[in-house]
Formats: sequence, C-alpha cells, structure tokens
Amino acid sequence: MFETDKDILAFKPKYPHTLPQDWKNEENPTVYEVNATLDTLKKMYANQVKDLEQNRVEAEIGEENLRNIATNYQSIKSILFQPR
Repeated sequence: MFETDKDILAFKPKYPHTLPQDWKNEENPTVYEVNATLDTLKKMYANQVKDLEQNRVEAEIGEENLRNIATNYQSIKSILFQPR
C-alpha cells in the first residue's frame, strides 16, 4: 500500500491540539490533519465561551477571539469541500 515508511503519518499524541502550523505539508494537509485541526478549533471556541461566561476575558476581546476562531474553522473546513 505504501511505497516507504516515510509515507505513513506518525501518530501525533497532541491530537486534538493540532493547528495548520503542525501539518506536515501546509500546502496539502491530510484528512487526519484537517479533522484534528477542526477538533482543536471547536475546543478553543468552547473554552473561549467558558472564559467569557466566567468573566475571565473582556467581552470585546472575547467576542473578537470567537469571530477569529469561527473564521478559521470555516476556512479549514472548506479544505475538505474544495470544488474539483
């Protein structure tokens, strides 16, 4: 199935804490890397909501962080559904 062992992706124990800079090839991420990144962004979003609810971060900064996370999520998700 694989020509060499270098074609096999190593298990990353930090999953689901993966961001685009952790991808092996930023130009062509694997489905695993994209899904791990989406899971990371979901967790970041949930943590930011908790921080806002518990007043650990200013509302304006927290809302901006939520917008950035959501934008990044949509951008990464679009990789899975690129037109052919």
